[in-house]
Amino acid sequence: MRNKSVRVVAVLLLLLTPVLGAGELVRLVRNKLSAGDLASGLAAAESYKEKSGVDAEYLDAVGWLARGAEMLRQYETAAALVAELRREIREEKAELLAPYGAGIEVEGKLLAVREGRGAALQFLEAEFARAKNVSLRARIRRTINALSLEGQLAPELPLSNFSGPQPGALAAQKGKPVLLFLWAHWCGDCRAQATSLSRLTQKYAPRGLVVMAPTRLYGTGAQDKAATPEEEKAHIQKVWAESYPGLESVPIVIDTEMMVRYGVSATPTYVLIDRKGLVRMYAPTRLSEAELTRRIEAVLAETP
Repeated sequence: MRNKSVRVVAVLLLLLTPVLGAGELVRLVRNKLSAGDLASGLAAAESYKEKSGVDAEYLDAVGWLARGAEMLRQYETAAALVAELRREIREEKAELLAPYGAGIEVEGKLLAVREGRGAALQFLEAEFARAKNVSLRARIRRTINALSLEGQLAPELPLSNFSGPQPGALAAQKGKPVLLFLWAHWCGDCRAQATSLSRLTQKYAPRGLVVMAPTRLYGTGAQDKAATPEEEKAHIQKVWAESYPGLESVPIVIDTEMMVRYGVSATPTYVLIDRKGLVRMYAPTRLSEAELTRRIEAVLAETP
């Protein structure tokens, strides 16, 4: 009955909805998924395909739908959407990185559900080894990390390029918990966390918490204009000073491969490391101050 209902909605959309412009299908699909309405999102994509064919906009929407179906635990639908992505995008292409990456991400998660974490990690590691684009590699590594990083020793931070105070190696922090705030200078969601991050730093630094803010160079500076590494580093310093008050004591480590290793395809990403150097929380998303407080308190309460 559900499939029949989807087809009926698709026919109505096909008859009544004008051709969507660039980006409009994806916005519509994302809005529907935010409301938990997968059926309407599927119908909208089907209607678009009937009118405009398979193009980058359609495939991007299918990628979002695959992610939504997996999150809603509609695994058969998610698998069908992944199969479509795999048929249409057979190799890494710059203009189709988002849907290509979505297909890999969702396929890995489906494997974890159906065959276990080991099968999923084997698949994802193979895909990671093939991937070339930095953002794609980070996205695949994010899925790997979500399945496996917690409970493992935190990957070390390269310290040759940094801004602000001299950072210390993670190995040198043993005995102290560490909070990594992995961010980007252009990221509005990161700026939105500045006040809570500052309060948490002021509250917990006296109790031993070490806060570090790793990032990487993206090739851009102010107003998203192209920038040399030196110009971008200066811009990072300016953004941190202006948008993150109260965090002057936090060192900023700058390294692309480190950001890939931590799977930072979404900013901010938080990583909480315990006194033994083990990752206790991996969260590639914004977090509330209350949630961060709860996690930090739990780690601080543990015996050194």
